[in-house]
Amino acid sequence: MKQIIALFFIIYRHSTLLKGFVVKDIKGRFAGTFAGLLWTFLAPISRILAYFFVFSLVLRVTVTIEETGTDKFVIFFLCGFFPWTIFAESLGKAVRILITESRIITKVVFPVELLPVSVVISNFIINGIGFGLFLVYLGFNGYFNPTWFLIPLFLIFELLFVLGLSFFLSAMCVFIRDLGELFNIVIMLWFFGTPVIYPASRVPESMAFIFNLNPMASVVDVFRSSILLGRVEMGPLIAMAVFSLISYCIGAWFFIRSKAAFGDVL
Repeated sequence: MKQIIALFFIIYRHSTLLKGFVVKDIKGRFAGTFAGLLWTFLAPISRILAYFFVFSLVLRVTVTIEETGTDKFVIFFLCGFFPWTIFAESLGKAVRILITESRIITKVVFPVELLPVSVVISNFIINGIGFGLFLVYLGFNGYFNPTWFLIPLFLIFELLFVLGLSFFLSAMCVFIRDLGELFNIVIMLWFFGTPVIYPASRVPESMAFIFNLNPMASVVDVFRSSILLGRVEMGPLIAMAVFSLISYCIGAWFFIRSKAAFGDVL
C-alpha cells in the first residue's frame, strides 16, 4: 500500500518531466500537419457534426424526455459517447506505450510510470476539449443544471479508473505482446456492452446482473444523468468510485511489482 501511495508522490516530484511527455504526445499526433494543434478543436467539432447528421437526419433514432432527459438522440448519444471515448482512446494508447517507447526505457533512467500516465492525461485533454465544446453547446440550448459542477469530480474518478487499467495492461503487454491486438477486440465488445447507444433501461432483466458488473455502465450513467436529468444517482456514483479505487490500487501495485523486469524483456 505504501508503494501505491508513493506513486502519487513520484508523479508529483517529476511533474515537469510528465508535462514534457504530455506535450510531446499531443504535438506528436499532429506533427507535420498544416493545422497543427488546431486539430484538437476541429476533430471533435467534425465528430459532433457527423453524429448529428447520422442520428438526427438519417437514422432518426428516438428517445423520450421522461426516460433520458432529452428527445434528441444525438444529444443522448454524445453524453455517453464522450466519457466512453475518453476511456477507450486513453486505454488504447496506454496499452502499447511501453513497447512503443522501449528504446527510451532501456537507455535512460527515469520513472517509467510517467509513460502510461502521460498518454492517459494527453488523451483526457484532447477528448476533454471536445467534451467541453459539447457542454457549451448544451448550455446554450437550455440543458445546464447545477449538477454540471460535479463533472470534474466524475472525471477524476474516471481518470483513476483508466490509470489503474493502463498500469496493469501496459505492464502485461510487455510480457504478452498479443495483448495489444486482443485489446481491440475486447474494447469493441465492451462498447456494445455499455449503454452508449441505448438507454440502460432497455437491458433485459435476465442480463441486468452481468450488465451491472460493467464499470463503464456506471460511468456513462453518472455522466448522462448529471448532464441531462440534473441528478446524481448515488448507486452508480458509489460503484464508479469503488471501481476506480480498486482499478488504481491493483494496477499500480502490479506495475510497481513488474517494472524491474521491463529492461530484460524489452
